[in-house]
Amino acid sequence: MCEQPICNHEDHGLSRRGFAALTLGSMVALPFTARASSKGVTSLALSCIDYRLADDADRFFDSLKMTNDYDQISLAGASLAAVSDKFPSSNAAFWDHVNIAKQLHHIKKVVVLDHRDCGAYKVAFGDKFAGVGSAEAAQHKDVMLKMQATLKQKHPDLASEFYLMALDGSAARIL
Repeated sequence: MCEQPICNHEDHGLSRRGFAALTLGSMVALPFTARASSKGVTSLALSCIDYRLADDADRFFDSLKMTNDYDQISLAGASLAAVSDKFPSSNAAFWDHVNIAKQLHHIKKVVVLDHRDCGAYKVAFGDKFAGVGSAEAAQHKDVMLKMQATLKQKHPDLASEFYLMALDGSAARIL
C-alpha cells in the first residue's frame, strides 16, 4: 500500500487531491522557473550604501519601471566609488561587477543614484566638499560626468542614466 498522499490505492495513478497538489505546486514554481531561465536584465543599478536611503533607492528604481529587471550594487558614494582615486578597491569592484553583469545578464545600461549629504563625498573631498544646495549638486554632476566618460570608454555599448536623491527620497535626473 502506498503511503504518499498523491498515490491512488486503486490504480497507482494520481488521486484528485494529489493532482490538485501537483498542479498548485507547479503554478507556484512557474514564476521562479521563468525567472531562472530568462535571458537577463536591462540594467545595473548603482546606489550608495547609506542606510538612510536604502528603501528609498529601491522604491526609486521601481518607479523607473525597473522592478525585477536590474542587478544592483551598492558602494559608498555611488558614482564616486567608480572613479575616485580615494577608493581604489571600490573602483575595481564596480568595474568588475559591470563586466559580470554584462556577461551573465546582458545588461544594456547603468543607472546611477547618488544622494545629497553623502559621507563618502565628505571623505573624498575633505575641505573641498561643496556642502549643500547647487554647489553640492554641481560637485555630484562633475563626478557623474567623469563616470559617464569612463563608462563610455570602457563599455561604449552601455547607455547610462544619473540621478541625485534628496534625503526626503525625491530624486532628479542629472545626466
